[in-house]
Amino acid sequence: EIRSPINGWVTDRPLYPGEMVSAGTPLITVMDLSKVIARAHIPEEQAALVKIGDKATVGSPDVEKPVEGKVTVVSPALDPNSTTVEIWVQASNPKRQMKPGSSVRLVITAATVPDTLVVPATAVQTNPDGGTFVMLAGADGKAHQTAVTVGIKQDQEVEITRGIKSGDKVITAGAYGLPDNTKIKIETANEPEKEAAKPSAESPGKDNDEK
Repeated sequence: EIRSPINGWVTDRPLYPGEMVSAGTPLITVMDLSKVIARAHIPEEQAALVKIGDKATVGSPDVEKPVEGKVTVVSPALDPNSTTVEIWVQASNPKRQMKPGSSVRLVITAATVPDTLVVPATAVQTNPDGGTFVMLAGADGKAHQTAVTVGIKQDQEVEITRGIKSGDKVITAGAYGLPDNTKIKIETANEPEKEAAKPSAESPGKDNDEK
């Protein structure tokens, strides 16, 4: 009798009854699918913000909504081929819907900053010296290059920790390559028509006096 040391589900059975095997040959593969471990490689600068125990979510086409998990491993070494850091996230696998080996989307909450100032990532530019800046629309009708210090980056937004304040008008479109002190004209999207055109009361091709 052969027993598995863990409870789980058979995911691979390369041999069948009656086949000859040698010592050390795997008979079956048993996996505990009640939990999954998702592995990912992230840039070194982002990995520096991640620590074991950080909250995360694991999304997959196999589940209706992402499931909650936690970071369990942050590799202390860089991958020599990609210069990235490998991390592991363990999450529950409701109804065993996520399949081993499938692709997933990880979202890790490395830090939470309340009441912070953010701008679209496309608005932040880098000068030849490596510094970051944004272009502000000044009250004088000119674009002004303003140095900023960036913080946390998330999706399409970037935190600004220094350089601008709430209420400043940041140019988010057409700012790339725009020289400092260039005269600008701010255009806004056309407002929707307040009222649809009313149909004419007159029939086309007829004279008004016709009975």
